[in-house]
Amino acid sequence: MKKRGKHRKGRPPKLDKEVEEDLIAENQRLRMEIEYIKKLRALVLAEERKNGKSRNNRRIKA
Repeated sequence: MKKRGKHRKGRPPKLDKEVEEDLIAENQRLRMEIEYIKKLRALVLAEERKNGKSRNNRRIKA
């Protein structure tokens, strides 16, 4: 029986330094965005609880 495809073992090849720095910067921006969204969601939920609203009441009726 023949094996299909190549099975690579070990570490992937090194990235160019500039590419690696860009990926690290993007990763940091995305982590910051996630934290912002989590905090914003918590604030919105707290405000809704304070005002006695549920998530279903936010829908706009046409």
